[in-house]
Amino acid sequence: MLIDSRSLPEATRIEADIAIVGGGAAGIAIAREFIGGGLRVALLESGGLDYDDDTQDLYVGEVTGNPSIALDASRLRYLGGTSNHWAGYCRPLDEADLNPRPWVPHSGWPITRVSLDPYYRRAHPVLQLVSDDYRPASWTGQMPPVFTSPVMRDPLRPVIFQQSPPTRLGSAYRAELDQAANLAVYLWANLTEIVTDEGTALVRHLAMACLDGRRFTVEARHVVLATGGVENARLLLCSNRQAEAGLGNGHDLVGRYFMDHPAYPAATILLNQPSTIARAPADQIIDVLCGIDPAVEERERLLRFVTAVQPVPPPEGEEAGYVALRELTRNLRRGIWPNDLMGRLGTVLADLDGTTSGFYNRFFASPELLRLRVHIEVAPNPESRVTLIDERDALGLNRVRLDWRLTELDRLSLRRNLEIVGAAFGARGFGRLQLADWLLEEPFAIPGNGSYHHVGTTRMSDDPRTGVVDRDCRVHGMRNLFIAGSSVFPTEGFANPTLTIVALGLRLADHLKSLHA
Repeated sequence: MLIDSRSLPEATRIEADIAIVGGGAAGIAIAREFIGGGLRVALLESGGLDYDDDTQDLYVGEVTGNPSIALDASRLRYLGGTSNHWAGYCRPLDEADLNPRPWVPHSGWPITRVSLDPYYRRAHPVLQLVSDDYRPASWTGQMPPVFTSPVMRDPLRPVIFQQSPPTRLGSAYRAELDQAANLAVYLWANLTEIVTDEGTALVRHLAMACLDGRRFTVEARHVVLATGGVENARLLLCSNRQAEAGLGNGHDLVGRYFMDHPAYPAATILLNQPSTIARAPADQIIDVLCGIDPAVEERERLLRFVTAVQPVPPPEGEEAGYVALRELTRNLRRGIWPNDLMGRLGTVLADLDGTTSGFYNRFFASPELLRLRVHIEVAPNPESRVTLIDERDALGLNRVRLDWRLTELDRLSLRRNLEIVGAAFGARGFGRLQLADWLLEEPFAIPGNGSYHHVGTTRMSDDPRTGVVDRDCRVHGMRNLFIAGSSVFPTEGFANPTLTIVALGLRLADHLKSLHA
């Protein structure tokens, strides 16, 4: 059921078997696993069912270091969380992403890629994906010709990303959450402190507050923190009554190793002759990017890398009208009726010029250039971090500073990966590479604002000296506090994180069930 926490009597005490803080992709995926069972579950969501300015203001913070979009613009704080403006790109991590890589400091997960396979399979229907098959051979009819051409022989390879509609988990599963007898979704419920025993081994209760001043508590046998890559760290750091440095922070790791995916146009391929080789099929429901053989990345000691290969001028499909038409067509082709059908049709009609030019460039233009828009992994860096600042929000919690720092390995890998792509296009007679001007500077800064992928701030490790949570996502040294979401990723790979967030959430749900068996 859905409950407005502002209607609760002051100082209400809620009891549950499992309390999940955060109603985004991770929190909703976990909560759904318990529907219809015998456990009492409380899902605690800071916002309501729609955007609210005052609630969103709780996300305001500082950004320093490498440019990153404002913290209150990259995240959303109402039921469904940031899935409410998610673009929908999905791909599982590769085995190479989870393996230790000697040339990448702090790399390696304590779990294997194979162990995630059953959870990836279960995650696909949650995100309304049509298949869990990412083999290029299964999608050749969906690929632009460049990806089936000789240029994609070793060391290059096509890399498949699937497109969720995109699923807005709050609206997609709202009725299911509302009708569940053993699940209570508390809206407008903000966690202000994780209150523990004196030894910080056991969560006693969660201190909750509404923006109208109402306060209440939640007691649960097990607590899951699922508030995102920045907020998970913030809430641990703010819960410092018993542990001055914050919960789970005995080794000064909470908030460190922040990662995102730099994504920006970085080079062009000057084609030997005008070509439609990068034009995608009209019925395309996937995205195909150009990657590099992991064996080559290992030999050259590089980070993971993919790049889009786009006609220049790019399809004016980036215009609002064409984007709306393209997404509407993709959804209908999958048999999915969009919740915002009339809104998308209105966008198409309001931007007929953009729709028309996008259609022409998409299907008729023969460009002389291909644009390479990179989407790259960055290395885990302990100096890239989330910390508390003195300024406080409306609930009295310290706001945060995000200091995103890139390393020399990030820069070296980006430039060298592009050189490998350019060499393949040149050797096979397609054209030559021209790097963007900013890549020619020494040292160069990567432009753009990242991809809103907040990763790594409560990383997973079997050793409490190198991670905040263990392989079961339990905070080291604590018996009943778990963390869900991309903050537990030790490395990020190049794949967008949402599919893995959901898969790890389902894995955590299974573990919690085993604890209550």
